[in-house]
Amino acid sequence: MAEVSKQDRQTLLTRLIQPNALEGRKAMVFGASSGIGYACARSLADLGAELVMVARNRDKLERAAEAISAESGRAVLAEAQDITDVAAMQSLLSRHQDCDILLTDCGGPPGGPFESLTLDQWEAAWQAQLRSALQATRALAPAMSGRGWGRVILLASITLVHPLKGFALSNSIRPGLSGLAATLTQEYAAQGVTANAVCPGITATERMEKLLDQATGAGRSRQEVLTEWIRNIPAGRMAAPHEIAALAAFLATDAAAFITGQTLVADGGESVAG
Repeated sequence: MAEVSKQDRQTLLTRLIQPNALEGRKAMVFGASSGIGYACARSLADLGAELVMVARNRDKLERAAEAISAESGRAVLAEAQDITDVAAMQSLLSRHQDCDILLTDCGGPPGGPFESLTLDQWEAAWQAQLRSALQATRALAPAMSGRGWGRVILLASITLVHPLKGFALSNSIRPGLSGLAATLTQEYAAQGVTANAVCPGITATERMEKLLDQATGAGRSRQEVLTEWIRNIPAGRMAAPHEIAALAAFLATDAAAFITGQTLVADGGESVAG
């Protein structure tokens, strides 16, 4: 998929919100070295936010941070960290109590039939998908509340609202993010902190490209597999990462101050098509 220019991204973002809408805000973004997480970090920087980018691969993360800093002119800090390491994450979160925006993201857990999944895989999925978001919100949301402004954006998956066959881990664990957003809303909305879950459908990322390559073979071409994947998407295509990022960036602004406790789906209509 062709790269989207900064001008095109800002045109999309400023249809409803003003340039530099996040000037003076600091955002922590998980999974920020690639895919949707990277696109979200870039869009937040486009709107003026200072960034703390978090991902495991240091080299890849630092390249991503340098690219966003050079393009946006914003302060960008790369924090190479495994979000499932509780002790290390506590140290990181304690150093960034001044973050106004938290966007959690994590690559999807492995698929497979229910009986094929081990308890270790269930535990790993819980740690990555839900516990990491819980730890981060426990650390940062109270401080946001004390300052009277904050945004928590929990990046999830279409499986939260539309369970998919062969994705037991995601179907079972991702819905916890919706419950977390609702709980944070009940307890912090009056102090100016919003919390929402964003659920992308199939999106054209590096991970999706790898999954597409893995699914080819046995007489099936890449195009045949792709056609099968998008058959139930009324829009007739996968999402682009910047389209998901535009929704996340909007939720981070003052324009979205009355949107909280919600599960917002960006899937081209797949979840309503059945």
